[in-house]
Amino acid sequence: MNPLLYNFYAHGSETNRTKLFILYLLHELRILSRNQITWFVHNEYRLHSSRVDAALGYLSKNNLIGKYRNGNMVCYYLTKEGHLSIGGLYTFPKVPEYNLDHHLQINDYLITTIKLLEDHPHLKFIMSERRQVYETKDFQENSKGRKYFVPDYIVRFIGEDEEEIDWSFEIELTLKSRTRYREGIFPKYIRELKNEPNNHLLYVTPSPQIKRELDIFREIFLEDEGEDNHELFDRLHIVAAENFRDELSNFIRLDPSINW
Repeated sequence: MNPLLYNFYAHGSETNRTKLFILYLLHELRILSRNQITWFVHNEYRLHSSRVDAALGYLSKNNLIGKYRNGNMVCYYLTKEGHLSIGGLYTFPKVPEYNLDHHLQINDYLITTIKLLEDHPHLKFIMSERRQVYETKDFQENSKGRKYFVPDYIVRFIGEDEEEIDWSFEIELTLKSRTRYREGIFPKYIRELKNEPNNHLLYVTPSPQIKRELDIFREIFLEDEGEDNHELFDRLHIVAAENFRDELSNFIRLDPSINW
């Protein structure tokens, strides 16, 4: 099973598995373009795009998925009926087009990440933002209405001593307030990097302006932390979108904690 869908099992005939796979995928990522769905399904089952279109047509006709047009792009999302049909674990998203571009870009980076990690011997799984929130709030009291701050996705590896190693990915398309970065976001991630010496955080942005601001915050905290903690900033990466594939490929190839 695709490392993103490690927590689901698609059973039955190839046709049935394909339909379930699409439903699980939409449950995990909220909304995907036709091309993105086709890549995921082909990567899993090696099916021709016409077979994927047939599955999408069936699911749409039976009101298990909905269709949303974004210019020339066709996107799909889970309907309430589709959500119920797989016993959806996560909160049902009522407005599929909310923050559409961000979700679609996350999917693209996720696909690139999976391509680069394919067959990596120590990859355990990939956690979507929705899975992280579910894991955090499950069995918690008074979780209704609370907002949970989690990365856009996490890649989890197994280290040589069986420890779990997390690489967190943030796709930054909108610059948050400086107060939020200073008092909330960066302190949280720095604490995590201190506590987990093999973890990494990758901020990825297509905007030179946003990258410049993130680099400034990184330098401010680097100066404040003192020499004893400077090593952790080697694991806090601010990456320009155009360099993402090359830089991530180098991190995967060179990091000793996942290449034992």
